[in-house]
Amino acid sequence: MATPLTNFHIEELKEFAGLSERTKNVCIKGSLETLYKILLYYLKNDNFKKIRNCGDKTNLELMALAKKYIEEYHVSIEDLEINDEDNTFEKFKFFCFENFGIPSSITEVYRKDFFEKRFPFFKYFLMIFREILNEREYFIFEHNFGFSGDKSKMTLQSIGDLYQITRERIRQISQMIPYKIEDTITRFTREQDYLKNYFQYKLSSKNDFILIDDTVAERINIKEELNLTPKFYTLVFSILLSKTHSTFQDRELTYRNYYLIKNEIFHGFDFKAFYEDLYSRKNKRIDQTYRLDMDQFMRPFLKEDDPALLDRIRPVCNHLAQEELKIEITADHQLEIARNTLVKLSEYIIDILTRNGKPMQLYDIHRELSAITPKTPHNIESLRSSILSIDEIVAIGKTSTYSLKKWKEVKTGTIKELVQEYLSQYTEPRHISDVTHYVVQFRDTSDKNILSNLKLDRSNNFVFFKKGYIGLKSKKYKRLSGKYGQLKLL
Repeated sequence: MATPLTNFHIEELKEFAGLSERTKNVCIKGSLETLYKILLYYLKNDNFKKIRNCGDKTNLELMALAKKYIEEYHVSIEDLEINDEDNTFEKFKFFCFENFGIPSSITEVYRKDFFEKRFPFFKYFLMIFREILNEREYFIFEHNFGFSGDKSKMTLQSIGDLYQITRERIRQISQMIPYKIEDTITRFTREQDYLKNYFQYKLSSKNDFILIDDTVAERINIKEELNLTPKFYTLVFSILLSKTHSTFQDRELTYRNYYLIKNEIFHGFDFKAFYEDLYSRKNKRIDQTYRLDMDQFMRPFLKEDDPALLDRIRPVCNHLAQEELKIEITADHQLEIARNTLVKLSEYIIDILTRNGKPMQLYDIHRELSAITPKTPHNIESLRSSILSIDEIVAIGKTSTYSLKKWKEVKTGTIKELVQEYLSQYTEPRHISDVTHYVVQFRDTSDKNILSNLKLDRSNNFVFFKKGYIGLKSKKYKRLSGKYGQLKLL
């Protein structure tokens, strides 16, 4: 043939070639239900008189049709005798016409892609969905299920308002749409199973599961000029691959990632219960991060005690936890369920003190706090008030220095109180150098500063001796002369 001739179905020929209903029925009963068969019969027999119930009028009608195509396309017997592969495509083409009304001329466009094993399955099936869904159903398909990447999601109420019907009626209609899609794909897997040999999508297989995510969706969308979501592709692939893979994810919900899991491990583990338990744990209020041993957490969901099966299931569960639920898994296989409540200002301050491991001055706390949270009070006095209201923190003296109460080794009194504590241990006055040596363990100070503090003490608790010795007024020292000299009151 100089120009390829499309092989049309007899129903199509009836429409655009003007065949009568009687002629159509004669062809169907005579197994001449396609154009190629009609032309081949004519080239071998010169007429159609031998076909049962074919009268003169029908014979003339068919001969006129045959002569028209043979002369226009220069058809020979060799052109019409198709091989097995061509016959497979014809089988597919006429199945789509008879069941979904897809014209042969449209399917014919994909013949080359079909034979080159790159048939655009999803692009073609979107045409079929437009045929099996009415205009309203297709609108719901695009706007309510999260199947279309370029259509904004609408509520059932807003769609009902658009079509002037109730929300409940829209809900009833929408419930049937996934089942219509599923039924259509199932018919192909049941009656045209060979079709899977004529397209390739190179799905990313990770051990015992196939991952369908934005990357997979984008690759198919670019290849077939579509804008469909991973959710839609998962629905279709889960049906196409149902003999080998299963999915546990709810078709009513939308996920980051979709999983098609090999049936031999899918049926040995309750993936749905595992996911829902982990999802629930992560999304309830968590005030403190905690950890769970992954294997121990998985075991209750195993349907049989099989260590080898657990080893195959673990990568799926790891991926679910890390990539779908964003739960970290530590190097020692612990699930880390992270805190999800807001961190209080008091917790930030306690954490700063804990991290530094020593008392800190107010300005140093303010500087570190400003670097990690916008909650930091701009007014330094407001921060002081906030710190003083925290039960776990105690102020150290009057130096604007703060410590954690749990640090028992930290002295929180004033310099005067520390000196008084030190002197109370002895029966004799102590030299200022000894006093300072004790106090500087807890305060950044000096001999001069300590003496100034003590001499300004309004309670008059201290007494001072020559050569730098200090005592407590409340004590009755045995020797008040000699080494210490005379008592000097200031």
